[in-house]
Amino acid sequence: MEFDVIYYICIACPTIERTLEMVDQYVAHGARAFQIDMPSKDPFAETDFVKEMMKNSLMNGYDYDHYMDGIREIRRRHPGIDLHVVVYNDVVDAIGVDRFIAFGKEVQVRSFMIPGASTENFERIESGGIKVFRTIPHELPEDRILHAIAGGKDCFISLRNKKPGEVDVPGYETWPKKYAYIRSRGVQGDIYSVFGIKTKEQLLEVRETGGRGAIIGNVLMRLWDDEKKLWELMESFQSVAR
Repeated sequence: MEFDVIYYICIACPTIERTLEMVDQYVAHGARAFQIDMPSKDPFAETDFVKEMMKNSLMNGYDYDHYMDGIREIRRRHPGIDLHVVVYNDVVDAIGVDRFIAFGKEVQVRSFMIPGASTENFERIESGGIKVFRTIPHELPEDRILHAIAGGKDCFISLRNKKPGEVDVPGYETWPKKYAYIRSRGVQGDIYSVFGIKTKEQLLEVRETGGRGAIIGNVLMRLWDDEKKLWELMESFQSVAR
């Protein structure tokens, strides 16, 4: 079974030009899938590291046309990669949902992930033929599980790890336990583990659950100024992909 390692990168952190350069280098080191983020004014689910980068990016004079053009350039340079896009609901509203759908089709996204998505935006995007991740956080809330079940076997599920200060549901403290539980409840879609994967060993644990893949967050972006460590860590992640 394939196991996708998807690398998260913010489109303009610190600049669009720097991001394009780093995407090229990630691909040269074997990356086959990316999740590209566009800065939000309210990135409530992000780490402080990403929040600060987004804040600085929005102060640099970019607008969403610049961000979308940056993602178009990634697709132009790398037509064979899997491209996922993550944005917050305020970004969808700023762009306009119909224009956002058209943009997704233009760059051939595999999925959108939209933290805080309104029901209207979620349904309009999915009815437009683009998959939107159905998120199950670490608390395993019933409404999110039912939403994931309703997506059937063709949807994408993000199974999120706990963040610092959060507490797991007793008995479901590990990726395998969370994964087995939501499968037992009837979740059939492709499951991708998200947040807190910082080592090859943690990524192997995710792969051994039987999940479809994992999204590697800003653990690599933090190393952009130390490329020796960056490529060593990325190569260890790539050894788990298949």
